[in-house]
Amino acid sequence: MRKAVKYIILIAIAGLLGFQSVYFRKLSVVQKEKQQSFDAVAFAKKLWEEQLPAKMDSAVHLPDFIQAVAANQQEAFTKYTNALGIGNYRYALISVEGQVTAVNEDDLVLQITAGDSSLTATLATEYIYGNAIRDASALVDVKDFPNTAELNSISEELNKLVRTTVLPAFRQKVKTGDKVQVVAAVEFNKEHVKWNQMELLPVRLQIMQ
Repeated sequence: MRKAVKYIILIAIAGLLGFQSVYFRKLSVVQKEKQQSFDAVAFAKKLWEEQLPAKMDSAVHLPDFIQAVAANQQEAFTKYTNALGIGNYRYALISVEGQVTAVNEDDLVLQITAGDSSLTATLATEYIYGNAIRDASALVDVKDFPNTAELNSISEELNKLVRTTVLPAFRQKVKTGDKVQVVAAVEFNKEHVKWNQMELLPVRLQIMQ
């Protein structure tokens, strides 16, 4: 009899604990939370199609940017560059023309004329990663997002759009000797500005006829 009582008590305790671990929520609340979850794919696509084209059109021409920095570096970086955080690294959308001097597996080498100078730049054609495109666009405000995960997901989707929509056709056609027009995101260190050997992350590419 005592064993039976013990079993009944144990079953009652287990049932009580199980009941307390189960809770119910309104279906409308769950659906609302799902609707409010951030859709990075849709957000990046909207930026790409509706806002970024105008930014590409107004990208600063590299020779003009070089002259502006030489005249007043602080003013030039304030006007033409952007960054989500505080620090020396800034990002800009740069417009440039150059001649392809080498076609490598993961990038192109461009020879660029800027005023009286001849510069070399690397145009990435395979590894498009990081936050440069997002930040150079100046279309994303850190205050609008509650966490870095959402910000990083925007970068990932913008980079993916470049890899899937900008680069494939270009890579199939481009060859050594071609002249190209490029709009690209570029990272700059304000304390150590280097014009030669820049890395260009493309957002718009055109082979000149």
